[in-house]
Amino acid sequence: MDMSENHRHDPYAFMGVPQLGIRNYWYPALASWRLGRRPKAVKMLGEDIVLFRDDKKIYALQDRCAHRGAKLSRGKCLYPGSGTLSCPYHGWTYKGETGKVIAKLVEGPDAPIPDKARVKTYPVREFRGAIWVFIGDMAAVPLEDDLPECIAKPDEWHMIWNWRTYKCDWRLLSDNLSHDQHAPFVHRNSPEMLLKPIFPHATRNATEPLDNGKGIGHRAYDGVTSAEYPDLGRFPPKQEWYRLLKATGRAVEMDPVNAPAVKKYGIRFRHMSMLPAIHLIGRPSGDFFTCRWILPIDQSTTILYNFNLFRRRGKLGFISDWMDWIIWKSWAHDWLFSDQDKWIVEHVTPGPELLSRTDISVTAWRRFSMANARQPPATNPVVFAPRAATAK
Repeated sequence: MDMSENHRHDPYAFMGVPQLGIRNYWYPALASWRLGRRPKAVKMLGEDIVLFRDDKKIYALQDRCAHRGAKLSRGKCLYPGSGTLSCPYHGWTYKGETGKVIAKLVEGPDAPIPDKARVKTYPVREFRGAIWVFIGDMAAVPLEDDLPECIAKPDEWHMIWNWRTYKCDWRLLSDNLSHDQHAPFVHRNSPEMLLKPIFPHATRNATEPLDNGKGIGHRAYDGVTSAEYPDLGRFPPKQEWYRLLKATGRAVEMDPVNAPAVKKYGIRFRHMSMLPAIHLIGRPSGDFFTCRWILPIDQSTTILYNFNLFRRRGKLGFISDWMDWIIWKSWAHDWLFSDQDKWIVEHVTPGPELLSRTDISVTAWRRFSMANARQPPATNPVVFAPRAATAK
């Protein structure tokens, strides 16, 4: 397939957004409790990886024995405390830190071991109840460099998190979370919005680089809650008497000057997109963020990690936040609200796009991510220059 044909079938090809994810970043791989005594196979950005724990330390290796290609994830830590993993087929035993074979168990202790008898190793770290893996082609940066502040500072924020598997290209899910203004239509009857006024629609979008250079902030302004359309009538189509509650939280755009998040914490946006595939959606109070971290698995499978982050408010506040999540957010947002998106993005047919006014934030994020994605040393520069996008 030539380049023009590739562009026709892949709407992301022009900007170079890779199908298997943006490399050279840390990604959440697994909840810590899911890695027990047995090795665990995971796939991240198209790469097969085996995670194993020995003597309280976690290792990550390529999940393919260099001998005959058997899955190391089906092997065992036969020698606890040695930091090694043995292949289930012929007992080739790998050192977790280096990926090098140190023994061929069925060939005897005098079997020659060539230097190329090794597999790829991955930087791995356990933090905040998750196992994080650096996927890339360069030395790993500190994990904290890639974490939003609300995850990186456990003394200031507590966290409740879960994950969902999506049968779609990760880029479709990332676009969906890039403030593309679908909410007034898709989510107008979600449990969170059912009793509140409908989201303003026909808004104008603007984006602006974040001060830390790691992403962009999204802002919407103007807009209406209802309007007359020629030959159709009013949208929403009928007056819904049950929308009686005051609009709060998700339904309110943040005042860029006077919102508590701005005045108390210096948070300028309630909706932000950050590299490699992170979308933060908060409240004007600045005390809560949903961090939606996208993990590409392969061309048609994606995992969405949903981190609910609450600013710490003492023991009673901690209990209150947990109850809020268990009784309300866990099903109203993390399940039903998100499934309204899932039902759509899993059935999108990629191809030529006729972009419109609602896509300003989407195109801004595509451009920013490719212009600013971390690159290994001595690689060619990216063509696209960073820029802010505003509505016209």
